[in-house]
Amino acid sequence: MKNEDRKVTDITDVEDNEQEYIETVELELEDGTIEECEVLDIIEVEGKSYVALLPLDKDEYYVYGVKEDGEDIEIINIDDEEEYEKAVRAFEEYFDDEEDFEDEEEEEEEEEEEEE
Repeated sequence: MKNEDRKVTDITDVEDNEQEYIETVELELEDGTIEECEVLDIIEVEGKSYVALLPLDKDEYYVYGVKEDGEDIEIINIDDEEEYEKAVRAFEEYFDDEEDFEDEEEEEEEEEEEEE
């Protein structure tokens, strides 16, 4: 996880269902290159929204702030180190909880298969 300076991003591949799901974003790096990232999830911490982005060619994710203005969504750098650390910890806990939930589901499925 890094808090590198990047420019505002363009959001692509948006689906409209009951909720709006953002699948990928393109980050424009300081050197002008574009890095496409999968949106892992958006969470709220202390009244602010944050997004975890996983570059398609890497195995570590980035954490950014999210600013919504009507239908427009802007991904912004988190300049305050304390705020950044809170957001990172929140995602780590969130992903740990998700992993635990998936493990429980797999165990239940295995038990059901054994019973059959």
